[in-house]
Amino acid sequence: MSDPTRELTPRSNLETIRRQAKRWLKEIAAGEPEALARFRKLIPNHAGKAKLREVQHALARDYGLASWAALKQELAAREAAARGHAALVALFLEKSALRYGVRPGTQSWGEYEADRPARGALAQRLLERHPEIAADSIHTAVAAHDLGVVSALLSKDAALADRPSGFDGWTPLVRLAFTRLPNEALSRNGIAIAQLLLDHGADPNALFSDGTNHFTPLTGIIGGGESNQPSHPQAEALARLLVARGADPLNGQALYNSSLGADDVTWLDLLWSETEKRGEGARWREPVRELPAPPLDYLLGNAVPRQPRRAAWLLAHGARAQAVNAYSKQSLVKQAMLDGRSDLVRLLVDNGASPVELSGQEAFTAAIARGDEAEARRLLDGNPDFRVAPAPLLVAIRQNKPEIAALALHLGVSPDAEMRDGVRALHEAAGSDAIEIVALLVEAGAEIDPIERRYGSTPLGWARHQGASAAQIYLASRSHDIEALCEAGEIERLELLFAKELALANAPARSGEPPLFRLPDDDTSACDLVEFLLAAGADPAARNKQELTPAQAARKRGLLDAATLLEAALQPAGLLGSL
Repeated sequence: MSDPTRELTPRSNLETIRRQAKRWLKEIAAGEPEALARFRKLIPNHAGKAKLREVQHALARDYGLASWAALKQELAAREAAARGHAALVALFLEKSALRYGVRPGTQSWGEYEADRPARGALAQRLLERHPEIAADSIHTAVAAHDLGVVSALLSKDAALADRPSGFDGWTPLVRLAFTRLPNEALSRNGIAIAQLLLDHGADPNALFSDGTNHFTPLTGIIGGGESNQPSHPQAEALARLLVARGADPLNGQALYNSSLGADDVTWLDLLWSETEKRGEGARWREPVRELPAPPLDYLLGNAVPRQPRRAAWLLAHGARAQAVNAYSKQSLVKQAMLDGRSDLVRLLVDNGASPVELSGQEAFTAAIARGDEAEARRLLDGNPDFRVAPAPLLVAIRQNKPEIAALALHLGVSPDAEMRDGVRALHEAAGSDAIEIVALLVEAGAEIDPIERRYGSTPLGWARHQGASAAQIYLASRSHDIEALCEAGEIERLELLFAKELALANAPARSGEPPLFRLPDDDTSACDLVEFLLAAGADPAARNKQELTPAQAARKRGLLDAATLLEAALQPAGLLGSL
């Protein structure tokens, strides 16, 4: 990267920088020698026609930053600072923590941005640029893992240790448990901070709720869940400390979250042993909050068929081999057979489960799952309707075994076979990021954009929601789902589609709203999309069913920079004052 030739000023903002990039692109397109020379110096060996994103990258280098994203982050931090200390603090508290889909200050799940690394990265940048944030309150000090400030504040007022935040209602210990900053050195202070908080009266069983489930400090420290949220870097030591100081080790939400990850028994061992120390081991066979069945049986149902190590551990500790899956109500032996897992079938039968005889469609599925093509063909003879059921494909996805999917498709199983609510194998494969199976289904002719009735989404929408990056990239290059493409920030694909039909910039998407209302969760990506959509003719004065403009909707979601960009687009038309 060359030495910077430009400097940001107090008047620099995202809008002015974007205008600079656009002017430069026009000058390059017009063949102006100075503009061309400057671009070639910053982007050497460039061939072909310059694109806006390339010019933006060059402009970032001209300002001494590594990328356009880094330049926008720098501007976002400056703009947050310009809004004042209170805005900086609120943004830091919001972005520094895992929130499991719960909007701060509510018990509302499902309408908040996913727990992605970009959130913690933004919070860390704010802290580095404005270290005074840490001293604002006990909550910012804890989120910053600033042991010195936490200690000083508690020495003056011990009651701070358990005082809920006005921002989101969390106690300091809950905040410590759910904070994830990309700074391992700071995270090492977590144990000492937790000890201080507990010594001054913090409740180890404090919680926040999504309206149904309880998220305690132990839940946060362990992490995991449907989006594979990371554990706290000091997770095991913190978990032992919390339990020693009164946290309930039989934590239903933590058990659920950790059951969705790898075939690992670390947390099972720790939570079991700590429960046993209390003489409460029997509780693992009784109903607990957050789980639809007693923990041992429920977790065994989650372990079969993907987690043989966890299954063996659970059986050894008293799980019932004859239990049924809490969701499908299907016997676990039958589930293992349908998935072709002879190892788990033996394990369950050896532990008291009754053998099961499969017939019909189920026998066909099991034959495919264990790779017995001859038996599958025998069962298929006279039963062509077996090909319209998605069961063999779902087995392949559940275990991420492309060879099972390949055999099923080879035998004629429809790549568009549906489950209930119109969910297809491509939805499930995309959400699981089973990219090889996604490719097999598409190559076999699967419809790219079927809309299921459960969430009203396409496979691309499922991939985006689950953070399934490989599946998202693959499907985005083929999808016509404008809503999902916008939410995923897939501008290159949108450019191709809009080039064929410019009216798409204002056409209602699946939700009934035009694209400007379907921005990505990340403010930086949202700004990129806003700029593209406005250039394509999207109307910033449009209103949705709630009578909000795109700017108002973006601001309500916390996309402050995107909102500013949309508001600026309204100003030339004299429309901003009417909002």
